[in-house]
Amino acid sequence: MDANEIQRQARNAVRKGTILAVDHAAALCRVSVGDADSDGSGLQTNWIPWVAGTAGGTRDWLPPTPGEQVVLLCPMGDPAQGVALRGVYSNAAPAPASSPDTHARVYPDGASITYDHAAHALTAELPAGATVRIVAPGSVVVQTRDATVKAERITFDAPQTTCTGAMTVKGPFAFESGMTGTGGAGGGATMQIDGAATFTREVTSQGISLPHHTHREQGDGQLVSAPQ
Repeated sequence: MDANEIQRQARNAVRKGTILAVDHAAALCRVSVGDADSDGSGLQTNWIPWVAGTAGGTRDWLPPTPGEQVVLLCPMGDPAQGVALRGVYSNAAPAPASSPDTHARVYPDGASITYDHAAHALTAELPAGATVRIVAPGSVVVQTRDATVKAERITFDAPQTTCTGAMTVKGPFAFESGMTGTGGAGGGATMQIDGAATFTREVTSQGISLPHHTHREQGDGQLVSAPQ
């Protein structure tokens, strides 16, 4: 191998470039390297792979975008065997954060995920109209000290829902399929209402109807019997 060939291989082994095009179905990209030529695209590679985070039993899919700056790695200085190593910031795509304590990722639609390990704070922000879907056929456990859910409407779609602790409802409470209950272990009234109550149908207590019960007359001036 002559000196010129060695120099050529050395020059081409590692070069900076820019993503020119992406074939998502084939997971390949074309890279523009060197100075721009007359059509503005510079020298172009063939379709080559890019370096993903993982590509074995666990695989990542985060394709590059046209204009993204990369490092072109060429075994034996041959661009045909090149691989695009992404992750180089540029003026067009600067770093999304500057804190040494932050791991951040931003997306083209404005969504972002940030973890501040100094503050122990994980923040995920999605744009208007975005959705989140989590599917776990077995179970999901969320364990924390305090939890707050803010929404215009919440639906629990389950045949059975159990609340193991006390529950306070500050807004109007409505039900559609009846209500049953028993008193607590401490005794006392099973239900206590501080305020008026209106019933549109019959009320029964210990088998006796409130609107339809009768009393037996005991004689003039005497108390009537207990309700029957």
